[in-house]
Amino acid sequence: MIGPAPFEIQSETVSGAARLTVIGELDIATVPELRARAHAVIAQSIQSLTIDLGQVEFIDSSGLSVLIELNGRAQSEGWTLGLTRPPERAFLVFSITGADDQLPFIDV
Repeated sequence: MIGPAPFEIQSETVSGAARLTVIGELDIATVPELRARAHAVIAQSIQSLTIDLGQVEFIDSSGLSVLIELNGRAQSEGWTLGLTRPPERAFLVFSITGADDQLPFIDV
């Protein structure tokens, strides 16, 4: 039996612009790590945060929830959030819930 892909978050910050690249599955087990890493980056007084979902294989409702939470925080705190589209299979949670029209997806 093959288990889930290893989860990893790569981070880089350049001139007030941060990027978190998420690799693997974004679900109830991995969301706390993304939330912690995002909050740590935001605490550095960034102007923008891009979360690259291009290598995410699966996103559940808790993954969707943390992205909605970060979007709300960006709007209330005055920094910019951008999300890159995950592969089509992982994007389903956004299209099914209508969140694809509400979250700030960007072209890379």
